Amino acid sequence: MSTALRIGFFLDGFTLKKVNDYYRNFHDIRSHLDFRGLKTWVKREALKQFEGGYREVEMEAHYYHPFPNPHIYGRDVDGTFKLEHELQAAGFHVHYNNHGVVGDVLGPNLGLIEDALLLASYSKMDAAVLFSTQGQFAPLPDRLRAMGVPTMLLGWEFVYPKAKRNVYWKTDTCLRATCARYVAMEKVVEENSKQPVRPKGWLFQKFHPYGRKPAWY
Repeated sequence: MSTALRIGFFLDGFTLKKVNDYYRNFHDIRSHLDFRGLKTWVKREALKQFEGGYREVEMEAHYYHPFPNPHIYGRDVDGTFKLEHELQAAGFHVHYNNHGVVGDVLGPNLGLIEDALLLASYSKMDAAVLFSTQGQFAPLPDRLRAMGVPTMLLGWEFVYPKAKRNVYWKTDTCLRATCARYVAMEKVVEENSKQPVRPKGWLFQKFHPYGRKPAWY
């Protein structure tokens, strides 16, 4: 009898911001990621990537915001609260950045590394799924591998114009090299966007759910 594949899904909010900016403003899709659809897709992909007779997936999903907790420090952050509500409604645990962010400077929420290692140390997951492009997380997959937990990386590459030049956004090569599995998400999007009927768990919303665009999102 097969057991469920237990995965920890760790969503880097800084990378999410860049991805949403690109697909909402520069891509034909003109929308942003749908959190429920993303979780459905991740479950299906994890079963394909991690073999072992698994028939279902048990997921613990965590989102790591690049800014400090607005409940304590913030002003004029209605958009962030709406995002938090949407994430929680989709089953994500929301974590704010208390690791050295200064002012309005975005940076990696390194609490992600701490939480992933904690889950692994208590044998709470069989595999990790990391949604990120940032090199600051490159040490994590090796440390998880040493604890018997392989990592699947959801990375992104795209180009967009800014101030009369092109910006090339791509997954850090060191981060990519340390992961057991790598999924080029921009290729997944292009393949599925050409289908006449969008697959179950399609990654994008049909319209922007907010009355106005949040300041950071």
